[in-house]
Amino acid sequence: MNPSPRYRLKALLPLLPLLMLLALLLGAAPARAAGSITCSSASMTNLNFGTVNPLASQTDVTATLNYSCSNTDNKNTHSALLCFSIGEPGGRQTNPRLMSSGSNTLQFQLYQNANRTNVWGSQFFGSFLTPVQVPITLTKGTSTNNGQATLYGRVLGGQTGAIPGSYQDVYQNGDTALTINDAQGDTAPASCGGSQESVYFAFTVSAVVAKQCTVTAGANLNLGTVAPTATNVPGNTSIAVTCTNTTPYYIGLLPSNNNTAGTGVMSGTGGNASTVPYQLYQNAGLSTAWGNTATTTSAGNGMAGTGTGVAQSYSVYARAPSADFQPDTYTDTVVVNVNY
Repeated sequence: MNPSPRYRLKALLPLLPLLMLLALLLGAAPARAAGSITCSSASMTNLNFGTVNPLASQTDVTATLNYSCSNTDNKNTHSALLCFSIGEPGGRQTNPRLMSSGSNTLQFQLYQNANRTNVWGSQFFGSFLTPVQVPITLTKGTSTNNGQATLYGRVLGGQTGAIPGSYQDVYQNGDTALTINDAQGDTAPASCGGSQESVYFAFTVSAVVAKQCTVTAGANLNLGTVAPTATNVPGNTSIAVTCTNTTPYYIGLLPSNNNTAGTGVMSGTGGNASTVPYQLYQNAGLSTAWGNTATTTSAGNGMAGTGTGVAQSYSVYARAPSADFQPDTYTDTVVVNVNY
């Protein structure tokens, strides 16, 4: 005969009233019915930045999240905190987020507010555990809430290394999530949690970085005050060209007389009919003329460069063969053409 089972039964009997009491205490807790508020759908419009110039400044656009949620409890009002999370495709970085064009990347970020200070993140992943939180209250009996939230996007400025191309970041179902923290009554829970719904809001972020160039002229090219007997009077100045990274460009200089060889004339003031000829050059030795036969594919008699995203400086030289003209102030305007 084995008495062990009988002894164990006697040892457990005093615990039964305690277990029953614990069950009664748990049953007396405030009602918190899971699943009474459910969301049947959520969708996000695509975030399209269009053509951007990250060299100059940031670009801001918005998208819209639409959702529909219902209370399935026919007897009680329920409140819930809806938490909409956005992670990052492939588990990539979120600070900043990156769109891709082949192996090239473009920095951007997603925000919850128009001032773009609060990042829209995920309660599960990334540098920002900050999903968008939406409290709702639904009365008993299939009450429905159709709501919206705005997604604020920004392509960050100052990206001098950005390479022209079409960029995308594609958010699949697994990169978004909705959780519902549901409680009976008129007050929504204060924090995320609860159950994760089988509702997602896939969307695509896109932007185009186009080839772009800007040119800035330096000080006026001043040949100074010279005697009428002076010859081969030289002068120089500089221009700065800023083009998107890897963009080939070609610079032409065109005097006001439209001479494509870079040979211009300066005009006097008032009724002075005299003009002073001059020639534009590419080099300090004044041996290579700088004209305006450059195209989008060839420098011609101009100069060529490749953009780096930062300003690149070019010296411009000029020479007036003679100063033997009526005393006056002579000027001309030269147009800088950057072809890319």
